[in-house]
Amino acid sequence: MFFSAALLLAACSTPQDHIRDLDAFVTRSMPVFKVPGAAVAIIENGKVVHLKGYGVRSIVTNEPVDENTIFQMASVSKTFTATLAATLVQSGKFGWDTPIFNVLPEFRFPTDYGTRWITMRDLLAHRTGWPQFTGDMLDNLGYDRPEILRRLRYLEPSCSLRERPNYSNPGFFVAGEVCARADGGTWNTALENRVLKPLGMTRTFASMKAIERPNSSANHGLVDGKIALIEPSDQDTMGAAGGVTSTAADLAKLLLMYVNGDSILKPETIEDVFERAISAKPSFTEQPPISDTTGFYYGMGVGSFDWADVRVIEKGGALAGVRTIIIVVPEKKAAIAVLSNMNLTAFPEAVRAFWLAKLMNRNLDQGIEAITKTSAAMMTMMDVPPAPANPKPFGGTIEGILGVYENDLYGRMEIVRQGSDLMVLGGPAKHPGKLRHLDGGLFGLKWPGATMMEADVFFTLGAKDVAESVFIESLGTFVRKK
Repeated sequence: MFFSAALLLAACSTPQDHIRDLDAFVTRSMPVFKVPGAAVAIIENGKVVHLKGYGVRSIVTNEPVDENTIFQMASVSKTFTATLAATLVQSGKFGWDTPIFNVLPEFRFPTDYGTRWITMRDLLAHRTGWPQFTGDMLDNLGYDRPEILRRLRYLEPSCSLRERPNYSNPGFFVAGEVCARADGGTWNTALENRVLKPLGMTRTFASMKAIERPNSSANHGLVDGKIALIEPSDQDTMGAAGGVTSTAADLAKLLLMYVNGDSILKPETIEDVFERAISAKPSFTEQPPISDTTGFYYGMGVGSFDWADVRVIEKGGALAGVRTIIIVVPEKKAAIAVLSNMNLTAFPEAVRAFWLAKLMNRNLDQGIEAITKTSAAMMTMMDVPPAPANPKPFGGTIEGILGVYENDLYGRMEIVRQGSDLMVLGGPAKHPGKLRHLDGGLFGLKWPGATMMEADVFFTLGAKDVAESVFIESLGTFVRKK
C-alpha cells in the first residue's frame, strides 16, 4: 500500500510561508540545474509538512514524479546500513567498538593491527585508513561477496587506522557483511527485516534493480550537451555502500524516526549514530553552508557540521544519473530529503540550503549562487578530453600490449582487439573498458558509466617490445601472465 501524502499531511498545520517559498524555489530551480524530475519530503516540529514530486520520471515517457516514485539512493544507502548496524548494537549483537573480526573472523586487513582492531565505528566513519574512492571496481568486475571480502586484504591503506578520514565504499561493504553475519542472513534480508519492514517502508528495497518496478525514475545525464537517458548503476554486490532504492514518502518515515527518537532506535542509539567520530576537511562535495568555519565531521553513515549555532546532520549520494541528499536538524526536530534524476547536479544541495536558510532565518543567497556555479562545473567533470592535436607515436606496438595481466586486488585484466576498438576486459564479468592511445606512452581507459572518468594508462615494455606490466590509474599495476 502506497504511503499517501494526504494521510501524512492531514495531521499537520497549513504549510508556513517558507514551505510555499521552497515549493516555488524547487520549481524554478529544476531547469537551472537541468533536472527532469525530483521529489522532496520535509519534516518540521516532528511532523511531515511537505511531501511532493516534481517534473517527470523520464524525458521519454513524461510520466510525472510523485511522492512514491522510486529513485536509487546512491550513498544515502550508507545511512541505511548505519541504521541497520544501530539496531544490531542496540540488541547486543556487537558493540560500536567491538573488533569486527569477532563477528566476521575471515576478515583480513593488509596489516595485522588493522585486522585486530578495526571496529564498526571505524568502518562507518571512514577511518580504516583505506584510500578514498578505491576498491569500488571489485563490484563491476563480477566478484561475489565472499571473494570481494577476501580480496580486500590486498587493498593497501594510505594512512594509519584512525589517522584521518578517507571516504571508502569497501568499508561500508564490510560493515554490511558484519551486519549480515550478526543477523544470520544477508545484508539485504537484515535491512529488510530490521529497518524497512518495522518502519513500514513498503517502497524501499535493498537492491538497485528495484528501479525496474512501476513508478520508478529513469536516470539522466548530459550527452552532447543535451539531457538524455543514461544507463543506471548496477552494483548490488556492494549494496551496503550504495544499493538502496526508495521514495520521498518512505524516506519521510526514516527521517521521522531520527527526528522523534522512537520506533526501531532509542534516542541514545540515534545519538550514537550522529556522534562525531572524526573531523574532516570540507572538500568540493561539501556545499554551502558547509565551510571551514562550520567544520565537517563524520559520524556513522552521516556527516555533520555546525551552522547558526545548530548541529546539522547530512548525507548525500551520487550515482550515474541520480543525486540524493538527506538532512536532519535534531535541535529543530526537522529534516529534509531531496531526490533528483540527473547526473552530477548540485540541485539537492541547493534545495537543502534554501530550506536551511528559511528554517534558521538566515541568508544564503550567495551560497546558493556558489552551489549553482559548482553544479555547472560538476556536469562537465566526466567529459572525455580530446586527444592531443599532434600526439607522439607509441614506442611499442599494439600487438605487444595485447594479453592477460593480473593484480592481487582486482585480479585479471585482458587487453584485446574488438573490431577497430582496443578493449580492456576486467574480472570474471569481463567488464569492458575502451582503451585509446593519447600521446607517446600514454593511453586513456574509459570504463562504462556516466560517473567514470577516463584513467591514465601506461605500459612497461620488455624484450621485443612486449609489455611486461600495465599501470592503470586508481587501480594500480597489473603484471603480464600471458
